Amino acid sequence: MAEGAKGTASDVYVLDTGEAAAERLRLLDKVYGPFTRKMLLDAGLREGTQALDLACGIGTVSCWMASQVGPTGSVTAADVNPDQLVVSKWHCAKCDHFPIDYIEASAYSTGLESESFDLVHMRLLLCHLTEPARVLREVYRLLKPGGVFVCRDLKVSSVFCYPESSAFNRSMEYALATGKALGVDYDYGVRLPADVMDAGFRAVDVRLEQPAYLRGTEKRLWEHTFAEAVPVIVRAGVATEDELTSILNEMRRLAEDERVLIAQWCLPGVIAVK
Repeated sequence: MAEGAKGTASDVYVLDTGEAAAERLRLLDKVYGPFTRKMLLDAGLREGTQALDLACGIGTVSCWMASQVGPTGSVTAADVNPDQLVVSKWHCAKCDHFPIDYIEASAYSTGLESESFDLVHMRLLLCHLTEPARVLREVYRLLKPGGVFVCRDLKVSSVFCYPESSAFNRSMEYALATGKALGVDYDYGVRLPADVMDAGFRAVDVRLEQPAYLRGTEKRLWEHTFAEAVPVIVRAGVATEDELTSILNEMRRLAEDERVLIAQWCLPGVIAVK
C-alpha cells in the first residue's frame, strides 16, 4: 500500500470509511443519486434482475436497487471494507425491500461465480484503484452474456466556481498531485469509456452530468470531500496543513455566498453490454 493512504484492505483510499464517511456519502447520493437511478433504469434494471452493487459503500444505491428487482430478483452488495458493510446493513435494515446479500470482497477478485449477474453497478471506485483495468475484466467475467455494466467515475479537475477562486484551483491541483503520489488517477472518468471497450464490452453508451449550485448542502460536497482527504495530502508531502486550512476556510466562505456558483465534479458514465 502506498505511503500515506488510509487504505481499503486492497488498495489506496484517501477518504473516511464507515460511520465517519456516512454523512458525506449521503450527501454524494443526494447530488448524484437521481442520475444514477435513471441510468440503472435505462440499463434495464427491473423486477427479476440479478444485480451486483460493487463497492456499495453505505448502501444507498443497493437499497434502491433491491426495491426495484422485487421477489424474483436479487441484489448482492459487495465492499472490500467491513466498516462500510456495517453501515450499509444498518442503513438498509430500515428500508422496505427484499433482503440484500452482503459480502466482503475485493473488486479485483470477488470470488463470485462467473456469468452470475444480469447487471453490475459501480460508482466512484475506479479512480481510487491502482489497476482499474483488472476490475473491469472482473466485472466482465461476472456478467452473463448480454448483461449490462453501469459505471460512473470521477473527473476531479472539472470542479469549478464562479467567480473564479484560487482556493478551488489549488484544491484540485493538490488532489491530482496526491493521486499521482498514490498511483491513482482522480480524473479517471474520462478514460472510462475506452477502458470499458478494451475490457471487451460492446454497445457502450456514454452519459455525462455536472450538477451546480448557488445554495444548499449540495454546494459543499467537494469541500467536505477535500476536508476528509487533508491528512493524506499532508502525509504525501503535497501541501502543508496550514495551506489546506486556508483553502478550506475560503471554500466555506464561498459556499455561504449565494452569488457564487459552485459546480461539483463531472461524473462521466457508461452503460455497456457484454
